[in-house]
Amino acid sequence: MVENLIEGRIMDVARIFDEEWSADGRLSETFGVTRDQLIQIVKEVVGARADAVENDPLTAAGQFAYIHGTRNVRALFRTRGWHLDRKDNIELVRHPERGLTISYQSVDLAASVDHSPLAISGKGAGAERAIEEAQLSLFRKEELDRSATPKVGPINTGMWFFCVSVNGDDVRAELSLASGVSGGNFKGFIERIFIVKKGEWERIRLGTHDDSDAVDFEPVVIRKR
Repeated sequence: MVENLIEGRIMDVARIFDEEWSADGRLSETFGVTRDQLIQIVKEVVGARADAVENDPLTAAGQFAYIHGTRNVRALFRTRGWHLDRKDNIELVRHPERGLTISYQSVDLAASVDHSPLAISGKGAGAERAIEEAQLSLFRKEELDRSATPKVGPINTGMWFFCVSVNGDDVRAELSLASGVSGGNFKGFIERIFIVKKGEWERIRLGTHDDSDAVDFEPVVIRKR
């Protein structure tokens, strides 16, 4: 029932920010970061995947991507006062004041207006509960009780996912707010902010992309004693 109410409330507010100027504005508004800073995380993910060799387990590239994606998302946002969190065994970083979280996610294809990303590893019951709870907080109780879809301004809460897809030389990324989980995967998105689109990675990889403000955090490295 709650799931159906959420779906009904978000139908008119789903949106995509696919231009650089609009994406940068949206990122600054709610997250306090830039596209270039998130692109640096994508570089770390791609580099980590490349560390997998033939003798590694078959899933090594994906595991390395997840570890370094999560590590660097947290490193970036924790320098801005966000907190490490593990809600329902989901690795997150949480805003210190608002109900706003971000989790890293490897997906089949990101930043395509014709396709909603699907998690490579699927999403379990814990993710389903966490997303439903977080996304329900986007709306006031009286809005859920009304039959009319409310007008929603900038969305500054909820559980967001930094989605990265790597298909050979086709690397893409987006920061997006999922509407929920169905059948073990994302069933849709409320908002999507495109970070790396089709055809942009080659320019970024060759260093012709201006990322002068990208690295302003130190990767968190913890060594066992």
